[in-house]
Amino acid sequence: MRTIRISWIILLLASGMLPAACLLGGGGGSAPTRFYKLDSLREIEPGRKAEVSLPEVSVAVGPIGLAPYLDRPQIVTLNAENELRVNEFDRWGESLKSGITRVVADNLALLLDTTRVAAAAAQAFPRADFQVAIDISRFDGAPGGKTVLQARWRIISGGDNLRMSRGAALEEPSQGSNFSGLVKAHSLLLARLSREIAEGVAALSRG
Repeated sequence: MRTIRISWIILLLASGMLPAACLLGGGGGSAPTRFYKLDSLREIEPGRKAEVSLPEVSVAVGPIGLAPYLDRPQIVTLNAENELRVNEFDRWGESLKSGITRVVADNLALLLDTTRVAAAAAQAFPRADFQVAIDISRFDGAPGGKTVLQARWRIISGGDNLRMSRGAALEEPSQGSNFSGLVKAHSLLLARLSREIAEGVAALSRG
């Protein structure tokens, strides 16, 4: 009887009617993958007003530089032992560079009260008044812990004329003990970084 049963299993596998997973784990699959997006100020604080009105100013956002350990689809976390973890089942819904560019551009458009903000790669404003470049060396944390953003940003005009360069070292507590709370903290950090950049653009515009 055992020989007949094995023969039937081989036949079903060959025909594709019996998934191999059934033999390995009783039909159980892997954990579902969850995808997350960064939010702009419009989503974090609906109804928020501009801090300065510069409707004629145009801003190009980019390029965005990321530390190599961040430039991946998986969300990277850092624990108290300084151990990095690449979370296979918790991922960004878009490339992290694209998400940061999108959020910073939308934040600057709101904070400066202008519609003339776009990603530099889109070349929507090839002769923008200001170009914002950001290099991010840290953008990590852990659910239930703190989230850290370390970056250096530059404001350029005229193609290669450096007008302002600043460093940023920001921290936010995770907004919950899960990955949704962690991503909310990431968005809050980008909002704070955007405010610093908006202040720089406003100061240069006045000067």
